[in-house]
Amino acid sequence: MNTTTIIAGICIVCFAAVAVAGCLGTGPETPSSPASPQQTAVPSASLSGTPAQAGHLVINESQNNATVPVNRMDIITVQLAENPTTGYRWNLTATPGLNVTSDTYVPSDTTGTLVGSGGTRIWDITATAPGEQHVSAVYQRSWEPLTGNETAFAITVIVR
Repeated sequence: MNTTTIIAGICIVCFAAVAVAGCLGTGPETPSSPASPQQTAVPSASLSGTPAQAGHLVINESQNNATVPVNRMDIITVQLAENPTTGYRWNLTATPGLNVTSDTYVPSDTTGTLVGSGGTRIWDITATAPGEQHVSAVYQRSWEPLTGNETAFAITVIVR
C-alpha cells in the first residue's frame, strides 16, 4: 500500500465517523400538535421541577391555541421545545399589554456531549394591561422566507 491509499482510507473512516456521530441525536424537535382551542392552561411544574408560584402560569406546547385568564402583573412562562443546532428558532411576539421580561434557552444535554441535541426556549411574560392580549410564535429558520407551513404557537391572554 502506498501513502496516498492509506491517507484516503483514513479520510473515509473519519468522514464516516463524523456522519454517524451527527445521526445519533434525536433529530430536530418539532412541537406537538395543537390542543383544543378553548383549553385553559393550568399551573404546572416549571422546567427545573419547582412548582409554579401563585400568580405564575407555566404554558407549553400542549396549551397551543388556549385562552388563559390572568390577573394584571401575573407572570406567564412559555416553554417550547427548540433545536437551534438545526437553524430553527422560535420567533415570539406579544401584544403591547404583555411585557416579555426574559428570553432564555436551556439545552436538554447540559454535558455538551450530544451533538445536535435540542432543548427548551423559555420566555417570562408579565401581564401589564387589562383586556385581551395575544402571544404568538413561529418556529422557523431566520434566513428562510415564511411559507405558511411553519409550526406555530399562540395563546390568548385575558388580563383582569
